[in-house]
Amino acid sequence: MARAFSQRERNVIIAGGVFVICFLAYWFVLLPQKGELANVRARVRAMSDEYKEIRKIQGQYSRLKRETDPVMQRILRRRKDFDLSAFVAESENQQNFKRTREYPPSRDSHGNFDKTTARFRYDDKSLDQIVQFLKVIEEPENVITIGSLTITPKSTSDPSRLNLEFKLATVVPAKGSE
Repeated sequence: MARAFSQRERNVIIAGGVFVICFLAYWFVLLPQKGELANVRARVRAMSDEYKEIRKIQGQYSRLKRETDPVMQRILRRRKDFDLSAFVAESENQQNFKRTREYPPSRDSHGNFDKTTARFRYDDKSLDQIVQFLKVIEEPENVITIGSLTITPKSTSDPSRLNLEFKLATVVPAKGSE
């Protein structure tokens, strides 16, 4: 019952078998690989973008480090027991600038450094006295910044006399990190 195929039929069967094998190879081998290749390419693009962002951030970090290093050196050169309120009191004595009120200072921890802030009030000062005092306080070596500043006339009858209130901030090494 076995029938012999003609040469033409054998060629058609072989061609059909080759087609089925190629189709199966494409469907089960090449198509998944092609999808995986697209996924790999997408991941490579995403990682390339992340790498570019990391390089950008590293550049910003380097720039900020170069900018902050001199400030950090000034902070570390100050005496170890630096106190903002004591510094202001010393500056007041030098300038003969009497304080009316000092509000309690606050201290916030930021890693190896603490940010210290304090508010001060002065009454009945001239504009020239205020300017000279603020110049002494805000010298770059001191690494002290004025957070807020309010100047009001002492009275409407004498606008040349002023009341001053300001908030100062500085950074000091945290206790135990020195």
